[in-house]
Amino acid sequence: MKVHFTPEQEARLAEIAGKAGTEPERLVQAAALRLLAEDAWRQCPAPELPVLHLGAVKPLRRRDIYEDVALAGHP
Repeated sequence: MKVHFTPEQEARLAEIAGKAGTEPERLVQAAALRLLAEDAWRQCPAPELPVLHLGAVKPLRRRDIYEDVALAGHP
């Protein structure tokens, strides 16, 4: 497979590859393989998460949290 870049794009890839200490071809190949891996991961079905049925729960207010924290700090 051949990929064509503009001279500006090739220069930028060469600069990035130089900073990474690799060849521009390896940099492009690594990026393409990463894209393929991410796409394969997205194609996997999401696992079923457990659903907890807690019943009726009272509303949680900010002052309830602060009171719990205050009481926990003072026995």
